Amino acid sequence: MKKQKVLIIGNKQYHNFQLNDILDKFDIIYRCNLAFVGKNNGTKFGKLAMCGHIYHHFVKHSTDKEEIMKIYSEEYDATYLSDWYDFFQTNKENFDEIFYQDENNWGEWNRMLEKYGSPHKFSKMASTGCSTIFKNLSNDNNEVYISGFTLCDDEIRESIGDGDGTALARNQEGGCHSASDEKSILAWLHNNKKIDASLCMLDDANEISGNIEPSEFILDLIKNKQ
Repeated sequence: MKKQKVLIIGNKQYHNFQLNDILDKFDIIYRCNLAFVGKNNGTKFGKLAMCGHIYHHFVKHSTDKEEIMKIYSEEYDATYLSDWYDFFQTNKENFDEIFYQDENNWGEWNRMLEKYGSPHKFSKMASTGCSTIFKNLSNDNNEVYISGFTLCDDEIRESIGDGDGTALARNQEGGCHSASDEKSILAWLHNNKKIDASLCMLDDANEISGNIEPSEFILDLIKNKQ
């Protein structure tokens, strides 16, 4: 049985390297939390994974816009948040699925890492993106690819929509997730052929750079695009 090529798209944005044609070639697309579609991150809506509080406010209880702006005023840029609220209300029916991705399963993800022989583990709750990656890794019918995640300490791009200081606080281990854990884990998973993270190392021009070896599959997608 042919495996499904599953792509989990993080929210690190590329401006120069055009990705839509590449990302649209995957069988199944996952997006995370406040993700736009068609912003050089593929045109397929796919499935939208949300953390508990975002799912609570945007899906379960449909909190009004004024209250949303108050709740997330420090975490997200105000213009981005306002625009995404409007986008979601207009387009939520276009997603294949919108679901709550339970981030409390990180103990299970650590057991998977131990089984793989990884020296790295989560010391804090895994983010929505990482949890979605591990959820798909647990399905043997999937080949898991990722784009728009951070793999190394030299990465300074902020996630699109971040409020002032959010990325800095994240990189300094503020909040309920560990950025350093997730970088190490994702790089290790790629280097040990559990996932393909080649698309995370695009230098926003036309080449892959960084601390991982890109796969032939991704290199061919980039070559055929040009």
